[in-house]
Amino acid sequence: MSTYESRLALAGLCLDRALLGGTWLYPLPDKVEKAWLDLREEYYGATSSKANLPYEGLLMVLRASGHTSASLYPTTKKDPPRFLALSRRLDPAHLRNAIVLWEQALLLKPAESVTLGYASVLADLISEIEPEYVELWDHLRLAPRSVDADSWVFAAAAWNLGTQLAKTPLSIDGREISLRVDTDGNLLAWSPEDMWHSTWHAARPDKKDQDEGAGKKPEVWKTERRSAALRVEVGMKSFSGLATPLLVLHPKASRLSNTLRNTRTAWLAPKSPTAPLLRLDLNGKGEHTHLDHTSRVALDAWVRLRDEPVFPREPGETEFLPLRPSAMNLSGQNGNLRALIPTAGAFPIGRGVGLHTVATIARHAEDVLGTPLLRADQFVRTLSSNARKAEYGRDETLLDDLDLPHIIESAGASRLRILALYQHQEMRTRMQRLLAYHFNKPELANGMPEDQVVELGCQTEVVFHCAPELLAHGPDDKHTWRRELVDAIPHLEAPGTGVLALCETLYDARSWSRQRRERKFDKSLPDPDALDAKPHVSRYLAQRGVLAQFLNHNFKPRRSKKTERDPANALEALGMQLASDYPGHSAVGDMLRAAGLVHPRLTRAISYGPHALKESVTHVGLHLREQLGDRRGPVTEPPKLMWTLVAFIPRDGLWEAYAYLPPAPGRRSGWFPYAQAQAIHRGAELPQGRRQDEQLPRHIDHALKQLGQNDYILYVSGRSTRSLWPRLANKNFDAPLDDNGCINGKPALPGLTLPQEFRPRAVIRSTAAGPDLALPAFPEKVYADGKTTCGKSDNALYSLGESDSTFLMCNTPHQTTGKTFYAKSGFEYSRWHCDNPEEQAETWYNLNATEIAVLHHPAQHSPSMYALTAAKLCNHPLAWSHRTQHPLPIHAAIQMDKDHPDYRRTIDWNADDE
Repeated sequence: MSTYESRLALAGLCLDRALLGGTWLYPLPDKVEKAWLDLREEYYGATSSKANLPYEGLLMVLRASGHTSASLYPTTKKDPPRFLALSRRLDPAHLRNAIVLWEQALLLKPAESVTLGYASVLADLISEIEPEYVELWDHLRLAPRSVDADSWVFAAAAWNLGTQLAKTPLSIDGREISLRVDTDGNLLAWSPEDMWHSTWHAARPDKKDQDEGAGKKPEVWKTERRSAALRVEVGMKSFSGLATPLLVLHPKASRLSNTLRNTRTAWLAPKSPTAPLLRLDLNGKGEHTHLDHTSRVALDAWVRLRDEPVFPREPGETEFLPLRPSAMNLSGQNGNLRALIPTAGAFPIGRGVGLHTVATIARHAEDVLGTPLLRADQFVRTLSSNARKAEYGRDETLLDDLDLPHIIESAGASRLRILALYQHQEMRTRMQRLLAYHFNKPELANGMPEDQVVELGCQTEVVFHCAPELLAHGPDDKHTWRRELVDAIPHLEAPGTGVLALCETLYDARSWSRQRRERKFDKSLPDPDALDAKPHVSRYLAQRGVLAQFLNHNFKPRRSKKTERDPANALEALGMQLASDYPGHSAVGDMLRAAGLVHPRLTRAISYGPHALKESVTHVGLHLREQLGDRRGPVTEPPKLMWTLVAFIPRDGLWEAYAYLPPAPGRRSGWFPYAQAQAIHRGAELPQGRRQDEQLPRHIDHALKQLGQNDYILYVSGRSTRSLWPRLANKNFDAPLDDNGCINGKPALPGLTLPQEFRPRAVIRSTAAGPDLALPAFPEKVYADGKTTCGKSDNALYSLGESDSTFLMCNTPHQTTGKTFYAKSGFEYSRWHCDNPEEQAETWYNLNATEIAVLHHPAQHSPSMYALTAAKLCNHPLAWSHRTQHPLPIHAAIQMDKDHPDYRRTIDWNADDE
């Protein structure tokens, strides 16, 4: 048998001095600092603004006109810029003209009076400075296991590398794709022949239109051409445990809008085909969509500097850059101005570029830059032992376990009661069949009495109650009348019983989306979100200690992909009939998860394998999210801060789930059983706060001490917490800790400032796939004879050879394991090679990864044991048959946050969802 080594190639490359290149530094003396301050005061007087100067506008002018990267550092109100960094040395006259025009646009000078002869002290001083050429490598702060630099170094390096990649066309599937760099240093496919085009009529042919023949004309939106383009985000990044910077590439299928209305990002192509594309930001809605202030100022100066009018001016018009209705229309052929679609709506071209394109782009960078891809070595291949198995959607391992009554008791209740609240008879029938199936009572599938307690077995019971007024979306924004309807529900309380509610809701995504769009132009129309009954029903039920789970009435059964066979018994026959009701199975699973039921399979899963953790240890997850306040109303809403700790504690062979609620007005705080914490959390308002609150780390340490566990592992979500504790940042990986567990006076990690007996045994940072993490390009096997083969899917755990504490868990999206024809679209070819419009409309997936960094652990233990434990906890969620982005304790905390009635997807760290 041939022996081989398994590795994972990433879409990232280790950089060296030669690849980073250099830049020209313009040191700005003290007299320039005074000129900045004088300009700021003049800007305040002209605009009545108290914001900082829009430095980014000047930088955009320099990037676009000089074909260069440009950075000012620093750019805070407290510290004006001390130097300017350009990757190309600009002619002093060019530099002065750019600053002069930007300054006049900044100060809102009339269009007819703008001139290059404008007297600008700032422009004169900067243009007279003699720049110095420096190597970017010399401005890196290197340590044995970390790398850091100022922001201008990262920006200049990304520009240098992006422009190098743009010089060579991308060869893929027999085509040569030209990529253009934009002013952010990213790459775009700009030529119309290099883009993907389709219409809804081609992607989703309307069968009714086909049946009625060619005489019926489809709607305009079905035949209107839509376009998408390859976009590759290019960035220099640091990696946990590595002493060298990385070039990270993130390919995307960017879908373009046929209008500027409501868009937020656009690109403008100059006349010169070698000039960078101008990336513009927009604000406003509908006809009031307009350029962001910084982009407007930059574009105004650039147009005058390059003499390239964007939109023709009407006779007598003084505004230099109007966005009139005619400019809003971007349909038809792709012109010089293009914009991203404003929301992630339906589109005839799907998301994602597919595995083949990611791998090809990674190899392209490897060839052009002449340096190998970053590779990781396989540590453990199989993580799926004892994972949750759901036959026809049912978790038979949990629900058929003889210890289920003890599992319920470990969750803090002696019994479970399910309130099935419905509006329509067909939903009652659906709920009835689902509950009869999941709780192994097929004889109850055809009939259960109304408003009577029915035993489901294993200390679980159900009550059906018709509540049409409570569940209907209401006309009153306050919804206070629903409280009385909740109080009138029979069998709402029972001593020692955990009560759950499975509730019907009516939600039509297309209808609600249409109503939201119509309301943008007519505020007199009702807001569908304000009429939604779900958040109010959830809150009022939670105040009575009942956890609500909603099931949508709009459900169209799909044909199950399982092989049809004769059922072995009545339960299996019912399961086959319900096999395609995926939302129903998920609702039951989420309901049991909210109840805090944890199957003991978790113990076997953690301890499985030779490198596994064999001891009984408590696992604690920290989740933190700042929800931005609502600024649309007459009163600005303050930001809300949601943070919680969830602990899974092993006791007597079972697991108890607990959650910590921080102090907040109108609710109790402290550690509670997971289900009870959910009810308290949902029944109250989200607490106010900010991540910048100085005492936040101390409050979290206090909560860890209150847990009272002397042996626990703490898991933290990397992106949302990285700035709160120094050791969570890659740049501080090697920073020494003092005796109090601090770095420069700040707690280094959660829990490390506590007395020794309360400190966590290990602290593990989990970072889900994102723009700062290199994508897996392809797994490969390297044989002893030197032969190499590449794979298409992988779910193993990999270790970075140069770092003994950083691991990558490769994930194959579960959608690619489906039985549909297009499940593996993009695995063997790119979108350019695809001539099937229906396949183009599908989402194309590629591999992704979760980074697991062991930041603190006992000296006598290997960090690999704790990384493997974290990976297994990603592989064993409570109510999901696939892998989660974070280990179970963090995932349970995130789900608890999402279940709150006031949850909104607004977060304070940057996330690109395009």
